[in-house]
Amino acid sequence: MSSAEERGKRLGFLIATLELTSQQREALFSLLPEMSEAQLEELSEVLEASYLQEVTKNADEKLVGELKNIEEKYEDAVAQVNANTTKELDSIS
Repeated sequence: MSSAEERGKRLGFLIATLELTSQQREALFSLLPEMSEAQLEELSEVLEASYLQEVTKNADEKLVGELKNIEEKYEDAVAQVNANTTKELDSIS
């Protein structure tokens, strides 16, 4: 398979995954044959970045939630250790 075919398939996939109306999608497909190699490559890179950002958005949100959960547990554990230490120090006095 030639690189042009590969790029075409990749562009087709990326355009198909965009949130566009069918008219917008058709207009974009109709512009592709008029574009230079450099323009096609740039479009492909932009669409791929947009696709990856959208695909990983849920994973990023999940990771942020998990990190906040871990931070809360850590802060609770530190507060408990501080409370126990204070109690122990008070009992010594």
